[in-house]
Amino acid sequence: MILLPVTLATAGVLAIVFVLLSIAVSGQRGRSKIGLGTGAEASAALGQEHTAPKLLIAVRRHGHFAEYVPLSLVLLALLELAGTGRNVLLGLAATLIVARLMITAGMGRPAPNLLRAGGNIVQLLMLLVASGYALIAAASSF
Repeated sequence: MILLPVTLATAGVLAIVFVLLSIAVSGQRGRSKIGLGTGAEASAALGQEHTAPKLLIAVRRHGHFAEYVPLSLVLLALLELAGTGRNVLLGLAATLIVARLMITAGMGRPAPNLLRAGGNIVQLLMLLVASGYALIAAASSF
């Protein structure tokens, strides 16, 4: 019996995305012949992100994913353990996956970048909604 099927499925999908982002970074490293770092100044002007070196874009896609997905999955797992309704969990899981795909597709595109900005907003909303459910669940246990 699987205790956390929604979290398990979400983690499975997002692990595949993470592997693909990792491969993209490795590929850019090989093409750029850079073993460590990005070989460029680690910044791009606001609205000019698309002009950044491809390796820097790949590294930030990967890094941004690694910064947000673990906490999102922990919240999802804890909500699932707390008995949060399946529809809420599936909604949060789908929102997380859509947000991550939007951010990944949007990073490195020219401004206005609705994919990246929208994905970031969706990601943060997912965290806020999940946090709200977590606080309600925690408060009900006191």
